[in-house]
Amino acid sequence: MMAGAVDLQRIVSRSIDGGAVHPLSVASIDGTAFGLGSTPDGEKLLISGRAGCGTGFETEKSIAVEGGELVVCALTPANAQAIRRVLPFTAPRPVGGRDVTIGLGDRLGRAGAGHIAAIRGRRAWPVLAQQSVRELTLTGRTFGDVLDASTWAVLRGGFSEPWGADGDHLKTVQWVATALTAGLTMITADVSDHLHGEFAARSEAEVRAAYAALDGAYRQEVEARYLSSGVPVTFTTLELARTVLVYRDAVTQAVRLYRAGASIRGEAGFDFELSIDETEYPTTPQAHVFMAMESRRAGVALTSLAPRFVGEFQKAIDYIGGLKEFEESFAAHASLASALGYRISVHSGSDKFSVFPSVGRLSGGRFHLKTAGTSWLEALRVVAAADPELFRALYALALERYPNARKLYHVTPDLGALPVAAGLSAADASALLDDVNARRVLHITYGEMLAVPDLKARLFAVLSRRADEYAKGLEVHIGKHLALLGIGPREKA
Repeated sequence: MMAGAVDLQRIVSRSIDGGAVHPLSVASIDGTAFGLGSTPDGEKLLISGRAGCGTGFETEKSIAVEGGELVVCALTPANAQAIRRVLPFTAPRPVGGRDVTIGLGDRLGRAGAGHIAAIRGRRAWPVLAQQSVRELTLTGRTFGDVLDASTWAVLRGGFSEPWGADGDHLKTVQWVATALTAGLTMITADVSDHLHGEFAARSEAEVRAAYAALDGAYRQEVEARYLSSGVPVTFTTLELARTVLVYRDAVTQAVRLYRAGASIRGEAGFDFELSIDETEYPTTPQAHVFMAMESRRAGVALTSLAPRFVGEFQKAIDYIGGLKEFEESFAAHASLASALGYRISVHSGSDKFSVFPSVGRLSGGRFHLKTAGTSWLEALRVVAAADPELFRALYALALERYPNARKLYHVTPDLGALPVAAGLSAADASALLDDVNARRVLHITYGEMLAVPDLKARLFAVLSRRADEYAKGLEVHIGKHLALLGIGPREKA
């Protein structure tokens, strides 16, 4: 325990009956010590020193102590903003310039300790605050809530390394503005609504006719750019026509979203990932190059791009498809990303254990990978072991509401292979967290579960009682991801 932690702990123990400080959370600046501690009234931000109330925090009470005062503060949004001002390491920053970053989505705001334990000291940087609009809607949270949960986790764990905050799969200018104004540092621009996928499957004659109907000057420009030797891949006239018809409007939307971000953070003042993976058809190398080069021509500074790879990246389970085919596809896209100056990104990356070694190797150790729902499932694993009755209730609701949740996610579990909830033993309940069908059902029905106040309260109560167990489970589970990706310990300076 550091000297500052000892001093703050001594002050707290003398001033608050039953008070205790998380030792890793203590940070001192200009004679004032900050830390998170447990009190009879719950977890609080504790500030000790001569500065005391002069630090701009909302305070609950101030206790006179030797040489100054001890200020007790609730973990409010205003105090999260204040701590980010005073202790910059508790604020996110752009991390897209790093070789490897890992998105660690946290739907409940309780996974930070486990995520930090898993990645601390590894050759990767975390995006600890990562949430999509869909997840915000289903969990009843805001981007501010997501960011604040990560800020407190960073302070609690004394995590002083750079970390990012991602507004995931944002489709509108309004949501980009909301995310960056809230303090996030990364935008994942989802342009899927502007892809014209119908042209991916239309006949050659239909494609040529539709392409010929486009403005002649525009056609001359793109043909001069892409039917030449100055691009990383070869286009036939038909490939170019099909690519233009599918992706041209998506480029326009990508530029629109980037400009919205730049108006708030400045040019290249935030990480900008371009997502074209939310489609049924794999991204061709030609499509990858067209999206990237056209966006760059318009001034977009890409930090990463997420193609739609071959095979299936369904939620919560391993990759579905042939490894050789995936490696060929991934290698082509990773090579293009490297040549064009940004990193390749893998979405729905949770639990894709069979392809992780290929991702790490074929990317040359430069990639971004998103995980999210797997940490939710690890929370359910804790519930299944600690309170089987609660888990049975959650599982029963998941089976009942699955058709509703399925409207928002693409998964294909075999529902007929799943047991009913009634009479499910504790051992069988825990085993469901390793079943490929149950994992998909439980993964996408989180919003249905959290919409029931009693079930939500009971779930959070279990996680509060078993916080250490949840953190350890995440450390092991996310650690398995990192190990298979080839992300080892960082070399000491």
